[in-house]
Amino acid sequence: MGEPRPVSDPATTRHTVFDALFLHLLQPQGAFKDELRAAGYDPDRPLLRYPTSVLLATLDIAARHVYPELPREEAHRTLGRRFADRYLATVLGRLTRKVVLALGADKFLMQIPRIVPISSTGVTVAVKRVGPGEFQLVYTGESQPPDFVAGALEGGAEDSSILGLRAQIVRREPGEFELKVTVAGK
Repeated sequence: MGEPRPVSDPATTRHTVFDALFLHLLQPQGAFKDELRAAGYDPDRPLLRYPTSVLLATLDIAARHVYPELPREEAHRTLGRRFADRYLATVLGRLTRKVVLALGADKFLMQIPRIVPISSTGVTVAVKRVGPGEFQLVYTGESQPPDFVAGALEGGAEDSSILGLRAQIVRREPGEFELKVTVAGK
């Protein structure tokens, strides 16, 4: 196998996202691992950052390998939920859980534009409160698939009742998508 591809895309994703997803959660082997390498991610030789295009390709590969029986969008949403659940089981995730609980759902959602740049560049998120317990999130730039993001927002909440969020994709366009996020009980 050749040298890892250098990061030249303006939008990048930190290796910790890949590590959490592939090394700690999915642990790819065989053809799955080979396809990840071909897409630009070598679990045995991680880089510090990857073009977001590599993240998009590897999420498609993972959804296809892990959930072959599910339609693509449902596989991505399920993968996003598992990713959030796995993250919340880590040391950093447990600390995050405490912060999220202290903030509450409304304040947490309003902080998403500040949280997303920690792991990804080239993505902006606009959040608008549209009613009690109801928010509009617009992701602009090369990002994760909308279904993965929706699942990640719901994930930890679903299994651990942290926030009780439900995310509905209301618009998909190249380079932008919109979510309607509701907080249970509001």
